[in-house]
Amino acid sequence: MRKDVTDKGELGRYVGKIRAVLGDPRLREALERAAAQVPGDAASRDKIDALLGQDLDSMPSSGGAGAGVPYLARSPLVSMVQSRVEEALAESGVRDASPRRPRWLAWLAWLARAVKGDVHLEPGSFTPEDPDWYVAIAKGVLERLAEGNAPFNAKPAEYDEMRDDARLVVVGDWGTGLPRARAVAALMQQKVAEALAAGRQVHVVHLGDVYYAGFEDEDRVRFLDLWPVTAAQAGAGVTSWSLNGNHDMYSGGFGYFGTLLADPRFGHQRSPDGNTTSYFRLRSPSWDFVGLDTAWDADVVSAGQIAVLHDPQASYVASVAAASERRLVLFSHHQLVSFYDKADIGTLLPDDLAPVLGGDRVTAWWWGHEHRAITYEPASGVRFPRCLGNGGVPILPDPDPPAGASPAITWHSTRTVHEDGQNWTRFGFAVLDLRPDRIEVAYIDDDGYVARTETIT
Repeated sequence: MRKDVTDKGELGRYVGKIRAVLGDPRLREALERAAAQVPGDAASRDKIDALLGQDLDSMPSSGGAGAGVPYLARSPLVSMVQSRVEEALAESGVRDASPRRPRWLAWLAWLARAVKGDVHLEPGSFTPEDPDWYVAIAKGVLERLAEGNAPFNAKPAEYDEMRDDARLVVVGDWGTGLPRARAVAALMQQKVAEALAAGRQVHVVHLGDVYYAGFEDEDRVRFLDLWPVTAAQAGAGVTSWSLNGNHDMYSGGFGYFGTLLADPRFGHQRSPDGNTTSYFRLRSPSWDFVGLDTAWDADVVSAGQIAVLHDPQASYVASVAAASERRLVLFSHHQLVSFYDKADIGTLLPDDLAPVLGGDRVTAWWWGHEHRAITYEPASGVRFPRCLGNGGVPILPDPDPPAGASPAITWHSTRTVHEDGQNWTRFGFAVLDLRPDRIEVAYIDDDGYVARTETIT
C-alpha cells in the first residue's frame, strides 16, 4: 500500500482529476453502462460524479481516523480509484511519496523533473501529469462498475471430514500485503506445519477483505501469493477457506469468487455443483463451524458498512442448529456486537438469526471488519462473541472502555509497535485447537507473542 494513495488529501486530488475527465468522449459508452447500474433518474454523468464527489472527510475509513492512519475508502467507486491509481503509479514508475512531505517540496521536485524533461504535460505521456492517465483509470473503474456484481451462490460448501482434534488457524482483514501482515502469514504457516508434524488435521480460515477493492490482481498479489498454506500442505490435507468482505465486493466480488476461491488451495470451498461459494460448514463429530457471507449485496454501490445476509443463509444456520446437538460456532466478516464501531451494527443479523441466537445454540462467533482483537462477555445470544479483524490493517491504539461499557469487554489487544513515528496496534491471528468438549484458543501477535489464551466450552 502506497502512502501517496492512502493519504486522504492525495487521494482526494486523484479523485478530483478523474471527476474532471468524466465528460471525455472516450468515456461516454462506459459511463452510460456504469450509470445504468446506479439507481435513480439523474443523468449518467451526474450519477457517477455524485458517487465520486462525496466528501472524503465525512466518509468513514476502514483504517479508522487519526493523523497518519491509512485512508481505506468505504465507497466502491473511490476504493476502485485507489486500486487503479496505485497500479497506474507503479506502472508509470512514480516513486511512493510520504504524505507528510511538504507540498512546496513536492512542487520543487516536480519542477526539477520538468526542467530535465522528465515531465510531459501533453496527452500520451501516460504519467500523473497527463490527462489521458486519468481517462484510462476512469475507464477501468467505469467498466468494472458496468459489470454489476458477481452472482451469489445460494448453495454452501460442506466439509464433513473435520476431526475433533483438528486445528483451525484464523485471521481477519489480512489482505493488505504489508510487511507485518506478511509476518502474520509466516507465523500462521509455522502453526500449520507444527500441527501437521504432530499428525493433526489443519484448516485455515480468512474472515474477509482484500484491499483496496478486491480486484483480481489484488487478490493474487496481496492474498494468494502470501497465503500461509503451500500447495504441498494442501496436498497433505490442509484446507483453506475465505469469507466475503465489504472490500471484496467493492469491485463486484469477481476477484473473490473467480480468482481467490478458484485457487486450488481453496478447492473445498465449492457447492455440490463445483462452483465457488461464499458460505460453508465444517463438521466434526462434536462441532459445527458455519462461515457466513455478510457482505454480498445486489446494490453495486453499497458501502457494505453494515452486515447483510442473503437468503438462504439464515435458514441454513437454523437447519444446522436443529439437526444435531453438535456445538455451533459461527464465522463472518461483519460483527454482531461492537463497543468501538457501533455505527456498523445493524438489525439484520440479530433479526434473521433470532431463532438460533434466542435458543442459546451459538457457543462462539469470530468476526472481523473492525481491525481489532477483542473478547466480549456473553452477548446477543452468543456465549463467546469474538472480534478478530487485526490481521493486516494499521490502526492506532484505542482508548480504554469506561467502566460499565456495553457490550462488556473481557480482553482487548493493546500491544503496540513503533513505526513511522507512531505507535500502532499489533497485527495478529488466532489458533483454535479442538477437543470434543472445548476449544483451546491462542491469540498471537505479529511478533510471535501469545497475547492471550482462553478455553471455549
